[in-house]
Amino acid sequence: MNDASEPDIPSPRALELFQPNPNVLYSLDATAHLARVSRRSVLIYCRAGLVRPVFEPPYGVMVFTEGAIFTIRRIEDLRTIHGIGLAWIKSMFDLLDEVERLRAEARFFSNQ
Repeated sequence: MNDASEPDIPSPRALELFQPNPNVLYSLDATAHLARVSRRSVLIYCRAGLVRPVFEPPYGVMVFTEGAIFTIRRIEDLRTIHGIGLAWIKSMFDLLDEVERLRAEARFFSNQ
């Protein structure tokens, strides 16, 4: 009955780190379905620069990675739960990208 006696069995409420598979691509319809949003929402997020699709040659079909699906879910949470607009979300994502760039730069200089 004690969960501590079973260390190899993860708790059903345990958080899992999201590790997107870069080799898997999803169509616009599949992306919208997996992210639980409309196709229109995905296209709006692309136009706002929040999500970047991958274009598959030779037809230029718009496809998305698992990372894009995760990003769309984050955008939806920020919009629906926290009431944050797309312009603010874009600013937040830009700042997070800048922080990551600075961290990488700091790691590079600390290894020299």
